[in-house]
Amino acid sequence: MYRRIALGVLTLAISVCGYAQRDARQRWTDKNNAEQYAAYMIQIAYYERGYIGARVQVRDDGARKIFEVDPGRIYHIKAIQIPGQNDLPLEAISTAPTVGDVYSAARINDWIATLKSQYNRALSWGVRCDHASADCTIEVGPDTHPPQPK
Repeated sequence: MYRRIALGVLTLAISVCGYAQRDARQRWTDKNNAEQYAAYMIQIAYYERGYIGARVQVRDDGARKIFEVDPGRIYHIKAIQIPGQNDLPLEAISTAPTVGDVYSAARINDWIATLKSQYNRALSWGVRCDHASADCTIEVGPDTHPPQPK
């Protein structure tokens, strides 16, 4: 029984690898993975600067690769909403990203981390982006799944 299952899994694994490498242009290689990872990192860098719709494509130009970047529109913060009980001190709110700032997930993460450490608050945040107007609404609320002590 176990031999049949092992044979089936082995056959499936070999067929998946063979299927992925059937086209010479689409085969899995470390070089392709490195190129796709570099494109992903470029996209993340644009995303952190407010270009949420950035697209990066890798184009082959003979002996070199060209990374084509379409940054799209830059997104700004439309509003920061803190629903529910808002018992945060005024200085905590004053350090928040402001309306009109360029949207940056890293900046918001840093602000939430500061609130967690300085004011001992279990907070989380989410974002809703309107792609038509290129703006984002940040929602900050209590963390419903705080880490459990081990």
